[in-house]
Amino acid sequence: MITLGIIGVVAAMTLPTLVAKYKDKVLISQAKRSYSLISNAMLRTKVDNNFDSYGDLFNINRTNDEIIEILSKEFKPLKICKEGKGGCWTWKTKAAKALYSNGKTKYHDFNKYAGMILNDGSVLYVHRYNHQGDCGWVLEYDKTDDKGFVVRDEDGNPVKIRANETRCGSIKIDVNGEKGPNQLGADTFDVDIRAQKVTLQYYTFLYDDTLKYEDYQEGLE
Repeated sequence: MITLGIIGVVAAMTLPTLVAKYKDKVLISQAKRSYSLISNAMLRTKVDNNFDSYGDLFNINRTNDEIIEILSKEFKPLKICKEGKGGCWTWKTKAAKALYSNGKTKYHDFNKYAGMILNDGSVLYVHRYNHQGDCGWVLEYDKTDDKGFVVRDEDGNPVKIRANETRCGSIKIDVNGEKGPNQLGADTFDVDIRAQKVTLQYYTFLYDDTLKYEDYQEGLE
């Protein structure tokens, strides 16, 4: 009986780990497939439209809806959602680790962006960053502390963070749609579109077969 009890305890301890590893393995496979799909579709779009660079697709005068329409010829989606209308990315998405705003954890809401539902159930949206026409621009945002409160200077003005950027745009994709876990770094990833290449933003699963995310709940202090 003691032996059976020990076996039961060990099984109870190891089974959740094995299940989690299996789920990650499935997500990694889906993520690799989605990244390949995006890379190939982007290349075909560039060639078919005689674009010199991806900056021509993410043109300063082109809306996100127009970019989606051009890309849809390669992706052949089940559904296209216009910017501001919603209907594709209908769930909230967790950050890769706890994200705070004004002292409480929060999720992302991507429903407002121009997007597509693809045949494999994945969902993506596009966002143009090419503000100056050459895929060079300055990213500026308010500095926040570790609880999401805006950091202010001695005069009470928000402290600004500025960084030079070379992204023409980005594509965010949830590789299994609404199924879950609906979290960046798990089943949701950013693909950066630069002038001459398509790259993953900061994810390493292509090289080390690992996912990096920490589960959390919304609304906690």
